[in-house]
Amino acid sequence: MAKEKVLFKEFLSAVAPEHQAFVEELNNKLIEQGCDLVIKEVKSGYAASYQLEKKTIMNWVFRKSGVLARIYGDNAGKYEDTLASLPADMQKKMTASRDCKRLIDPNACSDTCVKGFVYTLNGDTHKKCRNDGMFFLLTNETAEYIAGLVCAEVTARKSAS
Repeated sequence: MAKEKVLFKEFLSAVAPEHQAFVEELNNKLIEQGCDLVIKEVKSGYAASYQLEKKTIMNWVFRKSGVLARIYGDNAGKYEDTLASLPADMQKKMTASRDCKRLIDPNACSDTCVKGFVYTLNGDTHKKCRNDGMFFLLTNETAEYIAGLVCAEVTARKSAS
C-alpha cells in the first residue's frame, strides 16, 4: 500500500469522527480533479496539503479547537459569487483577517512572500494575507462551504493554466 494511503488513513483517524466522511469525500473529489495529496507529520499531528501543479490549494491543520481548512484563495476574485454565498460568520472571519502587507506595499513582508489575494465582498474590496484570509474551523455548518471554496479555487486555477 502506498505511503500516502497509509498516512491518509492515519490523518483521517485524527479527524473528529463526525467529520471523517466529509474529509474523505472532499479528498476523493480533489484527487479526481487532479490534485496531489501531500501529508506530513507535524508537531500537532498531521498536515495534509492538496496541490495542483505543485502549488498548494489547501491544507488541513490541527489545532486545539479542531481541524481547520486553510484555503489559498489566489483566484478569489474569480468566484466572488461563492464568497457572497458564505454564511455571515465565515464572511466576517475573512474580512477581519490580516491584510496582505505586500499587496499594500510591494516592499513590505519577505521576498519569499507569494502575496495574498484580492476580492470584493458586499461592495468592499479586500486584500488579504493568503495564510489566514480563508482559514476556517471545520464544523457541520462550515463543511459544505469549505468544499465549495476549495472546488471553486481548483476550477479557477485550471481555467487559468
